[in-house]
Amino acid sequence: MSRRTHLLEMSGLSFSIWLLVASFVSAQTFSSGSTGADGAFNPTCAPTPCTVTVPIPASGVFNYTTVTIPAGVTVTYTKNAANTPVTILATGDVTVSGTISLAGENGRNAITGLAPNPPGEGGPGGFRGGFSGASNNTLPPGNGQGPGGGVYPGQGCSGFGCFETGKAATYGPPSSSSFVSLLPLFGGSGGSGSQVVSSTQSGYSGAGGGGAILIASSTTITLAAGSLINAKGGNGFVFGQTFCSQDGGPGSGGAVRLVGPHITGTGTLRVIGGGGQCAESGGAGRIRVEAFLFTGFNPTVDPSINQFSYSQVFTPGPVTAASNPALINLPTLTISSVGGVAAPTVPTASYDTADISLPQGSPSTLPATVTATNTPIGTIFRLRVIPRNGGVTTVDTVASTGTFASSTATATVNMPTGQVVVLNADATFTLPQLASLFLEIDGEPVDRIMVAANYGEPSSVTLRTRSGREVPVAHLSLVEQVRLAAALETAFTQR
Repeated sequence: MSRRTHLLEMSGLSFSIWLLVASFVSAQTFSSGSTGADGAFNPTCAPTPCTVTVPIPASGVFNYTTVTIPAGVTVTYTKNAANTPVTILATGDVTVSGTISLAGENGRNAITGLAPNPPGEGGPGGFRGGFSGASNNTLPPGNGQGPGGGVYPGQGCSGFGCFETGKAATYGPPSSSSFVSLLPLFGGSGGSGSQVVSSTQSGYSGAGGGGAILIASSTTITLAAGSLINAKGGNGFVFGQTFCSQDGGPGSGGAVRLVGPHITGTGTLRVIGGGGQCAESGGAGRIRVEAFLFTGFNPTVDPSINQFSYSQVFTPGPVTAASNPALINLPTLTISSVGGVAAPTVPTASYDTADISLPQGSPSTLPATVTATNTPIGTIFRLRVIPRNGGVTTVDTVASTGTFASSTATATVNMPTGQVVVLNADATFTLPQLASLFLEIDGEPVDRIMVAANYGEPSSVTLRTRSGREVPVAHLSLVEQVRLAAALETAFTQR
């Protein structure tokens, strides 16, 4: 009986705490880091429905005061040279009543002639699909780009009538659930092309991956009823008949991240992968929403919520160096050289014109070096060698060396001769700025959380710094306990 009485008392205490939490959270402030230099964004066109296309600046960042996208207006973007995601920062309210579209392009219909069919382009920050096979199988289908790009299987067959559908893309590497924080932010991967339709026609090309967007407001983000943020992957081309081998591979969904002190509304967030008539669907992208307070926030999420595609936390995370908290130590990764030939700072090449031209007679096995910033030493990166046509190979680098601020790692890659090859690099690790969300003891950041329990007694939780300072969580103020709970939720969700 005494134990039951104790539990009832704890239940009452818990109820009181949650009431206090609601009051505390509503008073929290957050800065998006916007300078306001781009003024108010209020796109208009007529008659509606209509589309407004906005060029993305070289930085990829818009610094607005307010953002208001009316119903009936669709905003699309022209990609910049670096194909960055779209970053929208606002000092005031962001209200979306219309549509923001960053969808990947569909795969393209077969064409007559010897040339392969160009791929569907990815949305801003997303990756393009693969070329189709050329007529009479003179050139096999190409592979989709990006860390989860569709890989054409290659059946080794020849002649008209040897069909193989394009392969769908996934969002990222196999451990893609670790990217749920969307730090860093990138879009979806592209699907592969398909084999030929006839001896005089190409196959269908692969679809592009959905793009990526970050929207951060210092006040409120509202997704009005009927609004849509669309980062869907492109569809493999649907021929309208039962020839499944004629579908290109669908692209994967992209990424949407919303950050602010208050988020509300019932609009739609779409990061679903593309589909095809018979090909498998592209993989789902990622959605991340972060706010102190969600009121009336009940969005339609496409695909439906699951642990890999959607996360919602009650602590707005870092956005830019000027935001609150500041985005510092954001990792960057570049492929700096191949075979000793330096790569350009901003890669802008296509399969027609390469960024790096290797000297004639170079060996097919070459060293490739990646350079990372703000990345833990010892990180192992994955390199994907994606030829325009042919098999995709994957190789890991050695553990990175250098400093946290700047490190390098090298892998030996096999480069197919006689064609242009795309290299992708990626890695998974825990971002150190998570530590900034935790408490300090006498000015020293908490380094560890210890949980202890004796048999028959409730467990205790103690915070400890690197030097050994300790404080039981039960001794913290209510405000500090709420902050700790939010940090733990953020850390758990990002793993």
